[in-house]
Amino acid sequence: MVNNDELDLIEIFHKLWRKKFFLCFCFLVPAIIAIIVSLLIPKRFTSETTFLAPEVAAGGGIIQTPFGGFSSSGLGQSALTSQALIALLKSDIMIKDLIEQFNIMQYYHFEKERSAIDFVKEKMTNIAFLADEGVLKLTVETYSPETSKNILDFYINNLKKLNEEFKLTTESPILKIISPPYIPEKKSFPKTKTNMAIAGFGGLICGLLFIYFKEKTANIR
Repeated sequence: MVNNDELDLIEIFHKLWRKKFFLCFCFLVPAIIAIIVSLLIPKRFTSETTFLAPEVAAGGGIIQTPFGGFSSSGLGQSALTSQALIALLKSDIMIKDLIEQFNIMQYYHFEKERSAIDFVKEKMTNIAFLADEGVLKLTVETYSPETSKNILDFYINNLKKLNEEFKLTTESPILKIISPPYIPEKKSFPKTKTNMAIAGFGGLICGLLFIYFKEKTANIR
C-alpha cells in the first residue's frame, strides 16, 4: 500500500506507458526542429595544421611553470621561441595580410578593418600550444573547406615572408610541420546529430516534468 503522494514503480510505469505518445511527441518535435535548423544554418569547415614547437624542433624541451606559462631550453640565440612564434601568428601585421589576400572585409561585410582583425583572431582562427606534446596547433574555420586549407597555407607562407622582411631568425625552415593543412571532408558546424539528441532529450525531460507536476496537482485536488 502506498500513500496518496507516492507512486510505486509499477504505477509510474503504467502512467508513463499511457503517456507514451505524448512523450514521443515531446522527443520527436524538438529533435525534428533541431535537424531543420541545423540544415538551414550555413555549414562551417575546420582545417588544421600541427608543427613542432621551436624548442622541441631544436632538440630541447619545454617546461610548464606553476603560473601557467612555460620556459624552454635548447634554442640558439637567433631562433624564435614558441611565445614569439605565437605572437607573430596573432600579430596585426599577419592578420592584415590575410584579410587583404582573402578579401575578408568584403566577404563578411565588415566596414572597419579592426572588426575584421578581431573576427579573424577570435572567431576564424585558433592557435593552441600543447606543451605536453611539444607542438603548436593552428586551426581555421570558414564556410568553405578549400578556403580553410588555403588560409593555413597562407599563414605558413606569409610567416616565411615576414621573417625575410624583419630578419627574425636565421633558422630554416621556421616551422617543422608534422601534420600539414588539409581540405576537410566533413563539416565541423553545425553538429546535426548532437543538436538533435540535445533537443530531443531536452523535450523528453520537459514532457516528464509536465506529467509529474500534472499528477502532483491532481493529487492535491
